[in-house]
This record gives sequence, C-alpha cells and structure tokens, in this order.
Amino acid sequence: MKNSNSKNTQNIITIDGPAGSGKSTIAKLIAKDIGLSYIDTGAMYRAITLIALENNIDLEDEEAILEKAKNYTIRLDSNASDPDKYTNIYLNDRDITMDIRSREVGEAVSIVSKLSGIRKFLVSLQRDLSDKQASVIEGRDTGSVVCPDAICKIYLTADIDERVKRREKQLNSNRQKSDRVQIKKEIENRDKIDSTRKDSPLVIPDNAHVIDTTGMSIKQVSDEIKNIYHKEIKNKNK
Repeated sequence: MKNSNSKNTQNIITIDGPAGSGKSTIAKLIAKDIGLSYIDTGAMYRAITLIALENNIDLEDEEAILEKAKNYTIRLDSNASDPDKYTNIYLNDRDITMDIRSREVGEAVSIVSKLSGIRKFLVSLQRDLSDKQASVIEGRDTGSVVCPDAICKIYLTADIDERVKRREKQLNSNRQKSDRVQIKKEIENRDKIDSTRKDSPLVIPDNAHVIDTTGMSIKQVSDEIKNIYHKEIKNKNK
C-alpha cells in the first residue's frame, strides 16, 4: 500500500526490526544528528494498550478499544536537548512516557497491536505525522506499510542473546525488575506474533538495507545508517 501523500519521502528514514534490535536508540540518535523529527510507532501502540488496560477493556475487544482511544489525542513531543528522552508521548496533556514502558504494557502490547482496526487507525496517524515533517520513523512496518516510498529504509536485527541483554539493560535503567529467562520468552513470543500476524507483519521492506547490529557499537550503527542516507540522497538528486 502506497502513502498517498509522499511529498516528504526524500526526508524520511524508516527503521524496522524485531524487539531489542536497537531501533529506538539508533533512531533517536540519527534524528538528532541529522536534524529530523523522531516518530516512535511502537510508543503509539503502547499508548493504545495503556488506554485499554487503564479502562479495563478486554485486550482483544477491538471495537471497544478504538471507541475509547478516539477520546484521546496521542501526541509525540521531540526534545533534542535531552537524548535520553528525545521523544515524550502524551495522552491529551498527560505525559505517559514512563507509563508505557511498564512490564504490564510490554506484555499486553503484542495482543493489541495485532488487531487490524488498531493498526489501520495508527498507521493513518503515523502517515499524517510523517507527511507533515521530515522524520526518522521506527517500528515494525514503517518501511513496508507506513512509508513504503521513504528515501532510506533500514532493517535492523541482532541475535537473540544480544537483544535479551539490551532489553535487560533498558529495564534496569528504568529501575524495573528484570529476569533474563522471562525477557527471552517475551521477545520470542513477540517475534512470533509480529512475524505471523495477518496485518502488517514484520518483514524486511523492499529495497531496505539490512544491518545486523550484533557486536556493533551505537556509533558504528549510526554512522553506517547516516552514510547510507547521504548516498541515497545523492543518488536521488543525480
């Protein structure tokens, strides 16, 4: 499916990949270095999941979740001066940046995010955001569904042990309890759901550059993506 309004595609970088592949960390850094907005699609799915949980809605009741979600405005606020919180996410005026990173939301988001109506609802919002601003947009279907005409499409991956280690570090930095065995089970389950769901499954987008980040530093990955982006821009302008 093509983005019907692709006026900013030359200034869009999509970064897709499975949980723990380094998408968020890299996307934030790339956006800050190049001077683009950062759109975290995963945070938007977590926001919808939080709405369902806080309103005691059955996680598979698509109609009820959508009805309640339409009462909220989901807002992403980039803050380049603080790379650790480069984007805050709000429901109306409430900052839910940390709330959506809870284990409860993490365990439930894969159920909510596979619902077709939820995906269509959020893809529409994500396209509106990317049409309005030059962006780095990251998630699991940004290069395949949300912005298939983006000038630069990246697919990040890493081996399972590396991804578990990164997730454990993230939880510890947020002062949340972590168990490596449980984290591995959660990631494997999320991988299965993401890659087999009917709507917008996790795939390597057409013409995407695949980067295995196992053993690579953040700077190495960031530099490689920036080089790819600048080459794509140069080729586009020939």
